[in-house]
Amino acid sequence: MAWPQEILAAAEDKDFKLAGCGLFAQVLVLIESGIALKICDEPGEASEVEKKKIYERLGRHPQILTSYGKCESKAGKGLTLEYLPAGLVVRHLAQEKYLEERKEWPAQAINAVTYVHSKGVIHGDIGAHNFLVSKDGSVVLADFCGSSLDGSTAAVAPSIRYSRPISMEERLLNIRVRDDLFALGAVLYEIAVGSRIWESKDDRNVTKLYETGELPDLQGIEARLARVIKKCWKDQYESADEIQANYAQLDDGLNVEE
Repeated sequence: MAWPQEILAAAEDKDFKLAGCGLFAQVLVLIESGIALKICDEPGEASEVEKKKIYERLGRHPQILTSYGKCESKAGKGLTLEYLPAGLVVRHLAQEKYLEERKEWPAQAINAVTYVHSKGVIHGDIGAHNFLVSKDGSVVLADFCGSSLDGSTAAVAPSIRYSRPISMEERLLNIRVRDDLFALGAVLYEIAVGSRIWESKDDRNVTKLYETGELPDLQGIEARLARVIKKCWKDQYESADEIQANYAQLDDGLNVEE
């Protein structure tokens, strides 16, 4: 069986289909082969070398999109990735599909962020737009173009709805662990309610709400998940490890201090 890079290298330009396009990258796919090619163009320290190091550092993990390494093809040079046809979690927030599988999504999302942080990687753009639904209905974290590795300068920042309210001085600093944790809280909220956070508000109004300390109502969300979300938003976690442990303790019915 041919390696994914060999399949991509042998493909003609016309064989590739555009699967998605972002600020720093485009994703092309060979649908029949189940392989994607991500062509990134990110500035600063988040260079091609840095990106390769990140994927090498992460290796294989059930909650991380599988990368097969670099590849040169007729469509361009980039990263070879597993193609997941179900697509982004943001497209599946409405509670119509994956009714059983989605019960595990919060734990899987927490596991993904905990793992990348343990490897010295800060994602920098956590959101439902960067989690994918795998073939078995689980969720995996993707898109590390622009992430920070071992303190390197990140080339991305959280989008408005996932961005913790901080001073302008702090915002000028490099992305931090707590930025990922706040954003993770927003993802957990979206999974729980089945819609985008502040869905009816535009970005300007969302910014104002965060600046005044207003957060979405957690009423109706499972108690243990609501507690974790609240603590993410209130900056009460130092690490994703704490979130994972807290969520597990609450699942065991232990009395965890607010």
